[in-house]
Amino acid sequence: MRKIRLYTAVILALALVVTLCSCKKKAETTNSVPQTSASANDEADPENTEKSGEQGTEIEIKKAVIKEGCANGIDVSKWQGKINWKAVKAAGIDFAIIRIGFRGENGNIYKDDCADYNIQQAEKNGVLVGVYFFSTAVNTAEAEEEAKWTVNAVSGYPISYPVVYDCEGFLNSESRMYGVTNAARTDNAAAFLKYVTESGYEGMLYSAKSELENSKYWDTPRIEGSFKIWVARYPAAPYPETDHPDYTGDYDMWQYTDNGSINGVSGKVDLNISYFTRNKAEAKNAKARPQSAAAPEERDSLYTAANDEVTAKIEVNLRDSATTKGNIIDTLKNGTFLKRTGIGSNGWSRLNYNGKTVYAITSYLTADKNYSAPSVSSEPSDGFKAADGQVTAKEETNLRAEPSTAAQLVATIKNGEFVTRTGENPNGWTRLLYNGQTVYAKTSLLTTEVKKPQSSEVQSSAPSDGFTAAGGRFTAKEETNLRTAPKTEGSSVVYTLKRGEFAERIGYNSQSGWTKLLYNGQTVYAITSYLITEEDYNTVSGTE
Repeated sequence: MRKIRLYTAVILALALVVTLCSCKKKAETTNSVPQTSASANDEADPENTEKSGEQGTEIEIKKAVIKEGCANGIDVSKWQGKINWKAVKAAGIDFAIIRIGFRGENGNIYKDDCADYNIQQAEKNGVLVGVYFFSTAVNTAEAEEEAKWTVNAVSGYPISYPVVYDCEGFLNSESRMYGVTNAARTDNAAAFLKYVTESGYEGMLYSAKSELENSKYWDTPRIEGSFKIWVARYPAAPYPETDHPDYTGDYDMWQYTDNGSINGVSGKVDLNISYFTRNKAEAKNAKARPQSAAAPEERDSLYTAANDEVTAKIEVNLRDSATTKGNIIDTLKNGTFLKRTGIGSNGWSRLNYNGKTVYAITSYLTADKNYSAPSVSSEPSDGFKAADGQVTAKEETNLRAEPSTAAQLVATIKNGEFVTRTGENPNGWTRLLYNGQTVYAKTSLLTTEVKKPQSSEVQSSAPSDGFTAAGGRFTAKEETNLRTAPKTEGSSVVYTLKRGEFAERIGYNSQSGWTKLLYNGQTVYAITSYLITEEDYNTVSGTE
């Protein structure tokens, strides 16, 4: 599953291997005809994104630890490619939650290309099966349609573990679910789970701790009262060192990392523990069982052929698969060119690096040999002198549509809520960017300092390293490296910060284009243009 984060995540995509899969299905028994075009399928797939949030601890399982009353599981989709289910079983995996299908961002329902193969091979090798449907329903009618489709799709299989409703990415402004209220989202889940429960299956909701707790994005008590909960939460010391997640609500299953490795699965895989066990179930309608599905074929149709040379606009990671969970092979810096062999509809480019195929985020690349990073815009003609940086209210201040106290009030910000400064004028007004809109505030009421800084470093008002002290929480626009020094040469990458993961800003240098951050208690540096504020992230994601 794509991991939800704080928004969600997560938006997490699963590991996408270099060669993707397309399974031949000889029969599909559904009450609505699913789309079958591989290219449309990939493009519409809501799991085929770069969004990510909380990242799990890397774990390699050679033999799963078995605890009484519990069972070890994984969850997979076509993005894992061909799975060796015999090896998975030998590693101690008891069950698998397999994606049966999804509703694409275009509104169509699709069957996961590898659903039949995965279910049949898991069953053949003694791994008990549950399924999940990745929903983008915007109302209960669509949720019920998804439930009916799912029940019909699995009716010929022995489904021993729950049928899961998975709804993620709804805070993304590009999602078809954007703007659906918490109550309506819960109505959709309840409609889906009620139907599958009445059809004789166990209904379960998958969501992250950050979304479930305190009913932040769900009416959690409504779900807990009738259905099982599968919570995603990734501690530094995962299961079995940690027996349970630090989630205070009811739950029946725990996804403790999205960064697992296990024999039989290429790349990373989600690892789970269920606090219940099941015996193998009987199919509801054995006559509806699809015919034997062929193993996934290798294909590369996601990419349009290309034959040009590209370099990084500043720097970009080269990975062994087209996902931010892929292993970093190297970092490409501006001025070093590589041959590009394909441009994917997934937002990634396929490159040749030292004779190997690697992948990089397309938006971080350019074919322009004379490209230079964008500089601060020149001074506009409205009387404001160009200025940059993040500012907040000293206490509280109004943001207005024009630089006048008589102008329309757009919003009010308080200390700790940062906005982007774009200019200042001699009349005591500052021009700002707020939620994509140009607004104005009295300069005397603004500051770069948080009233109660979260670390001693933020309190330093006159650093000696050329950085101006500043506060606020920042995340990556997509992903960016956190380095030991404000330079790409001669510095080490401490961590790759992904969208939805936050670090505290403690300073910025507008001349060098670097931001100084505090991450896990360590001072690190990132390229400013690759970062966005928490406020801007929440604005785009629709988070309050």
